[in-house]
Amino acid sequence: MFAQGNELSGIIFDENNEPVMGINVFFPEIGKGAISDESGQYVIRNIPNGRYRLMIEGMGFKGLVRNLEFKGDENFKIDFVLQESSENLGEIQIIAKTEAENIRETAFEVSVIETTQYKNLSGDINTLLRTSPGINIRETGGLGSDFSLSLNGLSGNQVRFFIDGIPMENFGSSLSLNNFPINLVENIQVYKGVVPINLGADALGGAVNITTSSRKNSFLDASYTSGSFNTHRVALNGQYSNEEARYYLRFLSFFNHSDNDYEMKAVPLYDLELGNYFGEISTDRFHSEYTSGMGKLQFGLFDRTWADEIAISATFSKNRNNQQHPSNNIIRVFGDFHTRAENKLIDVRYLKEWDKLRLSAYALYGEIEQQTIDTSKYRYNWEGDRILRSAQDMRGELFNRRSHIFLDDEIIRSNLQAGYDLTENHNLDASITQNSVNREGYDPVNEFNTAIEFPNALNKYILGLGYNFRSNNQKWNASLFTKQYLFDADISTNDFEDNVLTNTTDLSRTGFGVAATYFINTNFQVKTSYENAVRLPETYEILGDGIYTNPNPTLEPELSDNFNLGLRYRSSQNTIRYRTEANFFLRNSTDFIRFRPVGPFGQFENLSSVRSLGGEFSGGIDYSKVSLDLNATYQHITDQTKTDEGLPNVNYQSRVPNIPYFFGNLRAGYEIFENDNTGTFQLYWNTHYVHEFFLNWENLGSADTKPIIPAQFANDLEAEFSSVSGKYNISFSLMNIFDEELYDNFRIQKPGRAFYLKLRYNLN
Repeated sequence: MFAQGNELSGIIFDENNEPVMGINVFFPEIGKGAISDESGQYVIRNIPNGRYRLMIEGMGFKGLVRNLEFKGDENFKIDFVLQESSENLGEIQIIAKTEAENIRETAFEVSVIETTQYKNLSGDINTLLRTSPGINIRETGGLGSDFSLSLNGLSGNQVRFFIDGIPMENFGSSLSLNNFPINLVENIQVYKGVVPINLGADALGGAVNITTSSRKNSFLDASYTSGSFNTHRVALNGQYSNEEARYYLRFLSFFNHSDNDYEMKAVPLYDLELGNYFGEISTDRFHSEYTSGMGKLQFGLFDRTWADEIAISATFSKNRNNQQHPSNNIIRVFGDFHTRAENKLIDVRYLKEWDKLRLSAYALYGEIEQQTIDTSKYRYNWEGDRILRSAQDMRGELFNRRSHIFLDDEIIRSNLQAGYDLTENHNLDASITQNSVNREGYDPVNEFNTAIEFPNALNKYILGLGYNFRSNNQKWNASLFTKQYLFDADISTNDFEDNVLTNTTDLSRTGFGVAATYFINTNFQVKTSYENAVRLPETYEILGDGIYTNPNPTLEPELSDNFNLGLRYRSSQNTIRYRTEANFFLRNSTDFIRFRPVGPFGQFENLSSVRSLGGEFSGGIDYSKVSLDLNATYQHITDQTKTDEGLPNVNYQSRVPNIPYFFGNLRAGYEIFENDNTGTFQLYWNTHYVHEFFLNWENLGSADTKPIIPAQFANDLEAEFSSVSGKYNISFSLMNIFDEELYDNFRIQKPGRAFYLKLRYNLN
């Protein structure tokens, strides 16, 4: 970013003193502007000194023109009242750009999902991410279930998650993405393959940054969702702001519950006494309840001489997840086995911008407790029948001995970023990120479970330095950056023969990258980027998770050469708007970390070399009352390891199994009516498709008998009504309309047809 100092902000009102969304406020001479948000607010930053025309335009309103002069480090706050107009403004060249559009136009390959049009609809962050090109999300059940997000063929921890720029690693299951309702989020940024240094991440395949509200005005956003499977979701997001005293108090919270008692078809039924196989049945899940809650309180000061903003936050969250079966098969059935998690976080943020220098920093401390409870003396089958184990049988439902595992993580995170403008066209960025985890565990039920009792510590440091260039005509810009990764760990655990393994690791890796973009004209952009990326192993990949993942203290960091070539085109003519994007990607990964299952358990291991090659396409059109968006992704992920322990690798150049390679989405919208006295009523049709793929290596065995994950073709219908002011909103969702059998994972069925009703109150 290239700072200049001046700022203009305010609120756009109509003649009834109601805030107006979607109004363009811009300076045509310098190409800077903004679009008013749902509370009517606009902010234009980094305005150079001088005298300019300010133009305010929007469909249905008469335009305004004002002359303003900026002399240096001035902050103007000007509200405007617009008069309605029955004239059609025809074709307007939109010079003003939203923050999301500015991010899209950077040299990095990034998708930005703006949540404004989705906030009235039921669902969570995963619901939105699934519709983004290049992303596929695989879930093991309903609300709160385990999931894996894949981005351009790389998945799991190869993709890093952030909330307001803070890494979400080790935040536990109570703060995973599928817990957050949509209306708690402002936008979602998806960086593909190449990640800017400001996120401070060891991201091999990309990063997802979730941005919550940063507004300074007072507001209240509350919603309640009720639906199938006894699902209830509550979200509350509010803020009191005193602009005169320049402070705010913000509250963010959610509550989720679902019984997840949907029908499972073709599940195996066994006799509990003798273990005889009776065949397959269809029955409802009976032990899949999920409950989670979170509350976050934040106090902040803004517009101080020593800080643009400084804030302190406290977050508390917890959940309980009853598990019906292991995450990778349905043969073993649970009736009491469950997990619990509890998070306590506190963080401090600081922002300050001068004429040429920018500083930002955060620090976070957290205590995360995870419990795994496997203390039942009963065995269950899919009909819900149970039998008491003998007194000599000490097995639990999952483990060989009944257990109640406690894992306590202490996390400390911090980041310091600085940016300096050398000239109007050249600037430097620097970042340093620290991330440490200290883990201790115990099991009061199983005295032989000593592996988790060893204290373990992992520390990561990521240093970044970047140079950015922007041409005078703003047609092209480029970024060069380098990252230094430092990792040290003291790990003790037991192997499969109960021998103590102690491993002290101290390593350093260097990565680097470049990104460039060129605007052929105002509508057509070409961008390309490359990064030599490094990802350090996660805590649970090395130490295990106390449930399904066994430890592997010898796990190595994985490396990847990531290439992107992207094209963007968008245009508008009268009432028609077009947009299309394409991205071609190549990922060459070495020491690729992959989960190798062994029954219900498994272990992470390094594969020597994996290549992901593919492309993604997205396009959309808006015409009058109709909107249409679609995207498709194809990826060819192959094992490039020539030898395996000295022998020829029989899977060389074969497609890596159990990963989808072709998928896409379609979303069609129609505005039924828009009434000045009542509001707006809209319908949406969503389609999600995933092509079938093999569970095991494609070159082993016969294609006719190999297990496959069948193709998915899911269709959803959503209806939304919003009052004129946007204060009162109601939506109805019909998910999986045709009650299709949907599978993200082998034989693990997802919910069938479901209904959801959402009520939302929004006061700005």
